[in-house]
Amino acid sequence: MENASKALIIAGAILISILIVGLGVIIYNNVSGIASSSNLDEQAISAHNQPFESYFGDHISGTNVKALLSKVNANNRTAEANDEKIGNLIYVSIDGTPTTTGTVDASKIKTGRTYTVKLSDGGKYSDTESYGDTFWANGYIKSITITVNDK
Repeated sequence: MENASKALIIAGAILISILIVGLGVIIYNNVSGIASSSNLDEQAISAHNQPFESYFGDHISGTNVKALLSKVNANNRTAEANDEKIGNLIYVSIDGTPTTTGTVDASKIKTGRTYTVKLSDGGKYSDTESYGDTFWANGYIKSITITVNDK
C-alpha cells in the first residue's frame, strides 16, 4: 500500500510539471506573436509612407511634386473605393490652401518652379482617429504641406 501511495504522488507531480511546462510554452508563443506583429506593423507603416516621404525636401521640382500628387490621388481613390477614408486618406495643403476632398488639384503646380514638401504641422484637419494633423492613428501619413519657393 505504501508503494502505491508513493507512485500516485510521483504521477501527480509529473502531471503538474507537464501542465506548468505547457503553460509556459503557451505564454511564450503568445508573447513572441505580439512582438513579431508589432514589427510587421512598423514594416507596413514604413512601406505605406516611404513612397510619399521620398518626395519630401526643400527644393523639389514641380515635376516631382506633380508625381507626388499623382501618388496621393491614387492612394486616395483606393481609400475612397474601399470606404477607408479614416486612416488612409492623405490631405494636401498647397500654399496654405488645404484640400477638403481626397482629390488634389495639381494644376497649381508649375513645372518651372521649386517647392518645399513636408509633413503638415498646422491645425487644418480635425478628427478623432489621428495623432494630430500629421499622422493617422495607424501611423500612416495624414497630411502634407507644399509651399512654393521664391524664384
